[in-house]
Amino acid sequence: MKEITRSTIARLLATENITVVQDNVSTASFDVKHRILTLPMWADIATFTQDHLIGHEVGHALYTPLDGWHDATCNNGPSFKTFLNVIEDARIEKLIQRKYPGLRSSFIKSYKKLLADGLFGASIDAINKMPLIDRINTYFKCGLMSGVIFTAEEKVWLPRIESAETWEEVVVIADELYEHQREIEEQQKSEMRDSEEEVEDDLDSEAEGGEMSSDLDFDGDYEDDP
Repeated sequence: MKEITRSTIARLLATENITVVQDNVSTASFDVKHRILTLPMWADIATFTQDHLIGHEVGHALYTPLDGWHDATCNNGPSFKTFLNVIEDARIEKLIQRKYPGLRSSFIKSYKKLLADGLFGASIDAINKMPLIDRINTYFKCGLMSGVIFTAEEKVWLPRIESAETWEEVVVIADELYEHQREIEEQQKSEMRDSEEEVEDDLDSEAEGGEMSSDLDFDGDYEDDP
Protein backbone atom coordinates (compact mmCIF):
# COMPACT_ATOMS: atom_id res chain seq x y z
CA MET A 1 0.00 0.00 0.00
CA LYS A 2 1.52 3.32 -1.02
CA GLU A 3 1.99 6.10 1.54
CA ILE A 4 -0.64 8.35 -0.04
CA THR A 5 -3.19 5.54 -0.15
CA ARG A 6 -2.51 4.58 3.46
CA SER A 7 -2.96 8.17 4.64
CA THR A 8 -6.13 8.65 2.63
CA ILE A 9 -7.72 5.44 3.92
CA ALA A 10 -6.87 6.30 7.52
CA ARG A 11 -8.40 9.76 7.18
CA LEU A 12 -11.52 8.38 5.56
CA LEU A 13 -12.01 5.76 8.24
CA ALA A 14 -11.42 8.28 11.01
CA THR A 15 -13.79 10.82 9.33
CA GLU A 16 -11.33 13.60 10.16
CA ASN A 17 -8.09 14.99 8.78
CA ILE A 18 -5.71 13.12 11.08
CA THR A 19 -1.97 13.08 10.43
CA VAL A 20 -0.53 9.74 9.31
CA VAL A 21 3.22 9.12 9.58
CA GLN A 22 5.51 6.13 9.25
CA ASP A 23 8.45 5.80 11.62
CA ASN A 24 10.99 3.33 12.99
CA VAL A 25 8.79 2.23 15.91
CA SER A 26 7.98 -1.19 17.37
CA THR A 27 4.24 -0.98 16.76
CA ALA A 28 1.46 1.30 15.56
CA SER A 29 0.05 4.00 17.83
CA PHE A 30 -2.36 6.91 17.88
CA ASP A 31 -1.73 10.16 19.74
CA VAL A 32 -5.23 11.05 20.93
CA LYS A 33 -4.18 14.61 21.78
CA HIS A 34 -2.30 15.62 18.64
CA ARG A 35 -4.32 13.29 16.34
CA ILE A 36 -1.25 11.60 14.85
CA LEU A 37 -1.43 8.00 13.63
CA THR A 38 2.03 6.41 13.53
CA LEU A 39 2.66 3.22 11.58
CA PRO A 40 5.78 1.05 11.96
CA MET A 41 8.28 0.51 9.15
CA TRP A 42 8.12 -3.29 9.24
CA ALA A 43 9.83 -5.13 6.41
CA ASP A 44 7.61 -7.17 4.08
CA ILE A 45 4.46 -6.15 5.94
CA ALA A 46 1.34 -7.84 4.58
CA THR A 47 -1.49 -5.72 3.24
CA PHE A 48 -3.92 -7.25 5.72
CA THR A 49 -1.62 -6.26 8.59
CA GLN A 50 -1.41 -2.71 7.26
CA ASP A 51 -5.21 -2.58 7.15
CA HIS A 52 -5.43 -4.09 10.63
CA LEU A 53 -3.00 -1.57 12.14
CA ILE A 54 -4.78 1.35 10.49
CA GLY A 55 -8.16 0.04 11.58
CA HIS A 56 -7.02 -0.42 15.17
CA GLU A 57 -5.56 3.06 15.51
CA VAL A 58 -8.53 4.66 13.76
CA GLY A 59 -10.63 2.90 16.39
CA HIS A 60 -8.76 4.90 19.02
CA ALA A 61 -9.24 8.05 16.96
CA LEU A 62 -12.99 7.51 16.88
CA TYR A 63 -13.72 6.11 20.31
CA THR A 64 -10.96 6.79 22.88
CA PRO A 65 -11.58 10.13 24.67
CA LEU A 66 -8.55 12.33 25.29
CA ASP A 67 -9.67 13.68 28.66
CA GLY A 68 -10.75 10.31 30.00
CA TRP A 69 -7.53 8.60 28.93
CA HIS A 70 -5.34 11.31 30.45
CA ASP A 71 -7.22 11.40 33.75
CA ALA A 72 -7.35 7.63 34.17
CA THR A 73 -3.65 7.08 33.50
CA CYS A 74 -2.53 10.00 35.65
CA ASN A 75 -4.69 9.15 38.64
CA ASN A 76 -3.73 5.48 38.89
CA GLY A 77 -0.02 5.39 38.11
CA PRO A 78 1.94 4.11 35.09
CA SER A 79 1.33 0.36 35.61
CA PHE A 80 -2.43 0.91 35.44
CA LYS A 81 -2.04 2.06 31.83
CA THR A 82 -1.46 -1.54 30.69
CA PHE A 83 -4.78 -2.70 32.14
CA LEU A 84 -6.64 0.26 30.69
CA ASN A 85 -5.05 -0.15 27.27
CA VAL A 86 -5.79 -3.88 27.01
CA ILE A 87 -9.47 -3.45 27.87
CA GLU A 88 -9.86 -0.36 25.71
CA ASP A 89 -8.24 -2.21 22.80
CA ALA A 90 -10.87 -4.92 23.10
CA ARG A 91 -13.64 -2.33 23.04
CA ILE A 92 -12.40 -0.19 20.15
CA GLU A 93 -11.57 -3.20 17.99
CA LYS A 94 -15.11 -4.48 18.47
CA LEU A 95 -16.56 -1.07 17.60
CA ILE A 96 -14.37 -0.40 14.56
CA GLN A 97 -15.14 -3.82 13.08
CA ARG A 98 -18.82 -3.22 13.73
CA LYS A 99 -18.60 0.13 11.91
CA TYR A 100 -16.46 -1.24 9.07
CA PRO A 101 -17.21 -5.00 8.77
CA GLY A 102 -14.77 -5.29 5.86
CA LEU A 103 -11.91 -4.96 8.35
CA ARG A 104 -12.76 -8.18 10.18
CA SER A 105 -10.93 -10.42 7.74
CA SER A 106 -7.80 -8.28 7.97
CA PHE A 107 -7.86 -8.37 11.78
CA ILE A 108 -8.22 -12.16 11.87
CA LYS A 109 -5.47 -12.82 9.32
CA SER A 110 -3.11 -10.28 10.84
CA TYR A 111 -3.44 -11.45 14.44
CA LYS A 112 -3.07 -15.07 13.36
CA LYS A 113 0.24 -14.20 11.70
CA LEU A 114 1.44 -11.99 14.55
CA LEU A 115 0.67 -14.74 17.06
CA ALA A 116 2.62 -17.26 14.96
CA ASP A 117 5.49 -14.77 14.65
CA GLY A 118 5.78 -14.59 18.45
CA LEU A 119 4.54 -11.04 18.97
CA PHE A 120 2.51 -12.08 22.02
CA GLY A 121 4.98 -14.65 23.33
CA ALA A 122 7.40 -17.31 22.15
CA SER A 123 4.68 -19.97 22.25
CA ILE A 124 1.17 -20.53 23.58
CA ASP A 125 2.72 -22.39 26.52
CA ALA A 126 4.79 -19.31 27.33
CA ILE A 127 1.73 -17.07 26.97
CA ASN A 128 -0.28 -19.26 29.34
CA LYS A 129 2.36 -18.69 32.03
CA MET A 130 1.98 -14.91 31.75
CA PRO A 131 -0.06 -12.70 34.12
CA LEU A 132 -3.83 -12.53 33.62
CA ILE A 133 -3.81 -9.15 31.83
CA ASP A 134 -1.37 -10.43 29.19
CA ARG A 135 -3.46 -13.53 28.55
CA ILE A 136 -6.59 -11.38 28.30
CA ASN A 137 -4.81 -9.26 25.71
CA THR A 138 -3.88 -12.28 23.59
CA TYR A 139 -7.35 -13.81 23.94
CA PHE A 140 -9.25 -10.73 22.75
CA LYS A 141 -6.87 -10.03 19.90
CA CYS A 142 -6.26 -13.56 18.65
CA GLY A 143 -9.54 -15.23 19.56
CA LEU A 144 -10.77 -18.39 21.23
CA MET A 145 -8.75 -20.66 18.93
CA SER A 146 -5.47 -19.11 20.10
CA GLY A 147 -5.41 -21.59 22.98
CA VAL A 148 -5.22 -19.11 25.86
CA ILE A 149 -6.16 -20.79 29.15
CA PHE A 150 -7.98 -19.21 32.10
CA THR A 151 -9.00 -20.56 35.47
CA ALA A 152 -12.69 -20.59 36.42
CA GLU A 153 -12.09 -17.54 38.60
CA GLU A 154 -10.35 -15.66 35.79
CA LYS A 155 -13.05 -16.42 33.22
CA VAL A 156 -15.56 -14.13 34.98
CA TRP A 157 -13.70 -11.13 33.55
CA LEU A 158 -14.09 -12.18 29.91
CA PRO A 159 -17.83 -11.51 29.36
CA ARG A 160 -17.54 -8.18 31.16
CA ILE A 161 -14.76 -7.03 28.85
CA GLU A 162 -16.49 -8.45 25.80
CA SER A 163 -19.73 -6.58 26.53
CA ALA A 164 -18.14 -3.19 27.32
CA GLU A 165 -19.55 -0.52 25.00
CA THR A 166 -18.52 2.74 26.67
CA TRP A 167 -15.31 4.29 27.92
CA GLU A 168 -16.82 4.54 31.38
CA GLU A 169 -17.33 0.77 31.47
CA VAL A 170 -13.71 0.25 30.41
CA VAL A 171 -12.43 2.39 33.28
CA VAL A 172 -14.56 0.55 35.85
CA ILE A 173 -13.40 -2.88 34.65
CA ALA A 174 -9.76 -1.76 34.49
CA ASP A 175 -9.96 -0.35 38.02
CA GLU A 176 -11.43 -3.56 39.41
CA LEU A 177 -9.08 -5.86 37.50
CA TYR A 178 -6.05 -3.80 38.50
CA GLU A 179 -7.05 -3.92 42.16
CA HIS A 180 -7.75 -7.66 41.86
CA GLN A 181 -4.26 -8.24 40.47
CA ARG A 182 -2.70 -6.14 43.24
CA GLU A 183 -4.49 -8.22 45.86
CA ILE A 184 -3.22 -11.42 44.26
CA GLU A 185 0.34 -10.09 44.21
CA GLU A 186 0.11 -9.02 47.86
CA GLN A 187 -1.21 -12.46 48.80
CA GLN A 188 1.63 -14.12 46.91
CA LYS A 189 4.18 -11.90 48.65
CA SER A 190 2.62 -12.72 52.02
CA GLU A 191 2.71 -16.45 51.30
CA MET A 192 6.34 -16.14 50.19
CA ARG A 193 7.24 -14.32 53.40
CA ASP A 194 5.48 -16.98 55.46
CA SER A 195 7.30 -19.70 53.55
CA GLU A 196 10.66 -18.00 54.10
CA GLU A 197 9.93 -17.68 57.81
CA GLU A 198 9.05 -21.38 57.99
CA VAL A 199 12.33 -22.25 56.27
CA GLU A 200 14.25 -20.07 58.72
CA ASP A 201 12.50 -21.70 61.66
CA ASP A 202 13.31 -25.15 60.27
CA LEU A 203 16.96 -24.17 59.80
CA ASP A 204 17.12 -22.88 63.36
CA SER A 205 15.62 -26.12 64.65
CA GLU A 206 18.02 -28.21 62.60
CA ALA A 207 20.95 -26.17 63.89
CA GLU A 208 19.92 -26.75 67.49
CA GLY A 209 19.28 -30.43 66.82
CA GLY A 210 22.61 -30.72 65.01
CA GLU A 211 24.56 -29.49 68.02
CA MET A 212 22.92 -32.07 70.28
CA SER A 213 23.52 -34.86 67.77
CA SER A 214 27.18 -33.92 67.44
CA ASP A 215 27.68 -34.19 71.17
CA LEU A 216 26.07 -37.61 71.27
CA ASP A 217 28.16 -38.87 68.35
CA PHE A 218 31.37 -37.69 69.98
CA ASP A 219 30.61 -39.24 73.36
CA GLY A 220 29.37 -42.61 72.19
CA ASP A 221 30.18 -43.63 68.63
CA TYR A 222 33.08 -41.52 67.42
CA GLU A 223 35.86 -44.08 68.12
CA ASP A 224 33.97 -46.83 66.28
CA ASP A 225 33.81 -44.83 63.03
CA PRO A 226 36.33 -45.88 60.34
